[in-house]
Amino acid sequence: MTVLNDQLAPGFLIAPPSLTDPNFDKSVVLLAAHDEDGSMGFIVNRYSEMTLHELLADLEIEIGVPDQKVLVGGPVSGFSGFVLYHHEPGEPLAPGMGVLPHLSITPSRDVLIKAAAGELRGAFELLLGYSGWGPGQLDVELERGGWLHAAFDAELLDNVAHPDRWEEIYARLGVSPMGFINVPGGAQA
Repeated sequence: MTVLNDQLAPGFLIAPPSLTDPNFDKSVVLLAAHDEDGSMGFIVNRYSEMTLHELLADLEIEIGVPDQKVLVGGPVSGFSGFVLYHHEPGEPLAPGMGVLPHLSITPSRDVLIKAAAGELRGAFELLLGYSGWGPGQLDVELERGGWLHAAFDAELLDNVAHPDRWEEIYARLGVSPMGFINVPGGAQA
């Protein structure tokens, strides 16, 4: 069974407690793209060891915003940076991936420079790396109960502290993460 793009992305993948991959333990992944070519997302609740100011200093980019933690976007290309940012509807500032008409993700250094200068509309996140799945791989993982899916909720990104997002998204779904157990055959109960 192949799930259509508009049914999963944008949305959130939530790691069940039974997910044993340390890259995704208790993670919330913003799924930005899902189609026949594969899927791409970004973990939005795990801090890296680097702060924004440290990264900007390493890149020799002038700092004009308060320091913040940099997120681990995923295990793929961990040294590649991506900016999750707000913009005018339908007018992203650089090539990248549109999440919503007013929210995009880009690897653009120019957008990072604008973010560092405080020139972006609203808050932004800097993510190192991404999470990726080959064609059909995520569909199989979902069918086996390896992930839970939730509809995109901008309020979760805008108003919930990073470390609280995993428990909060379960609460919004009306379930306890500890209520999930593995059942032979891939079902979750």
